[in-house]
Amino acid sequence: MYRRQRENLNKGEAVSDARMELVSEKEANQGGERTMSVDAIPDVTELSTMVVDFIEYYDMPSTKVLRDTNYPSYLNSLYDKFNKMPMSMIKLLSEEDPDTRSDNLAKIIDLLETLGKVKKGEMSLEKANDDFTEKQNEAYFYPAFGGKDKLIDDIKSKGGKIE
Repeated sequence: MYRRQRENLNKGEAVSDARMELVSEKEANQGGERTMSVDAIPDVTELSTMVVDFIEYYDMPSTKVLRDTNYPSYLNSLYDKFNKMPMSMIKLLSEEDPDTRSDNLAKIIDLLETLGKVKKGEMSLEKANDDFTEKQNEAYFYPAFGGKDKLIDDIKSKGGKIE
């Protein structure tokens, strides 16, 4: 999250009113494919520590009271305390449903393990991206077609055409 967005949140804007600028308008209009870089991966150990700290903070009785009684102040406290943590992780770890929150934590742990392997040179960034894409397909795309094998069989039976 960019500093401007955090400053706006600190001024009392609702989260939904905050604006996020991931790329400049010029970059967005240039189009083209962006290349991935191992150098863009943050320190995985530091990020892992932030995740653990966040979980501990989230489960504190005083945090629960603040969350239940003054949600805007609670959000500001999160963004102030965890200002180096990606907002997407904060959102995933703030999920109210315990089962969803647990699933999100498992996904974050998997992500951190994968990023650690990429940083150490044990896995290419492209392989990590391919593995991630396949996991997403298995979870969300293939089930709509009865599974990956059924989708492939349907495509083959139609001469490679998707209708």
